[in-house]
Amino acid sequence: MQFDLSNIVVKLCADGMALEAQGKKEEAQELFQEAWNKAASDFESFTAAHYLARNQKDPEKNLYWNKVSLERALLVNNGDMAGVYPSLYLNLGKSYEDLGSITEAAENYNIAAAKSIDLPKGPYSDMIKSGISEGLKRTGAAAYKNPKIEQLVSSWCERKALKPLSFILPAYVGNLGTENDINRLVSAFSYLSATHCLDGEDQKTADELIIELVNIDF
Repeated sequence: MQFDLSNIVVKLCADGMALEAQGKKEEAQELFQEAWNKAASDFESFTAAHYLARNQKDPEKNLYWNKVSLERALLVNNGDMAGVYPSLYLNLGKSYEDLGSITEAAENYNIAAAKSIDLPKGPYSDMIKSGISEGLKRTGAAAYKNPKIEQLVSSWCERKALKPLSFILPAYVGNLGTENDINRLVSAFSYLSATHCLDGEDQKTADELIIELVNIDF
């Protein structure tokens, strides 16, 4: 979603991010706190709380602000917010994980995964989905596992087979098992298979995977 820099709260958070990039985390937190103090709407409060959660040394405070950010975001009556929720649930899941609350962490990672269908295509989406996927793996709640693909990817990494990796990794890293994600894998393996750059055994496995993925029942 678009953030309006003419909004004082958004501007303060943007200035705080600039300070963070310069390594001035304490000064950044002061601006984020000022943004929170000046917030006059649920959207502004969600934005300020989201940034206040950053760089909190106390994991309890990190959890608190991530909770507040999500709570305020859910009150914003704006359809554009759908693309924000996956990252907020991801952040909340990580907060719980850092505190050792694995069940709560897994629950929030799973919600983030379910809401990932609303993420726009692009690098940001790939980054968020990769974070969700890793969180699910760490908490033992991975939404999508495929030993055949893992074996292929591991083998290609060992052999430094860059061409097949370039086809498959963008679709596989962060794959959460949604219909859209599986369709991306089908397309990736189909394109790879059509290049005939694989050896006989890998080509056979790739073709088998295409059939297997196409026949997944959602």
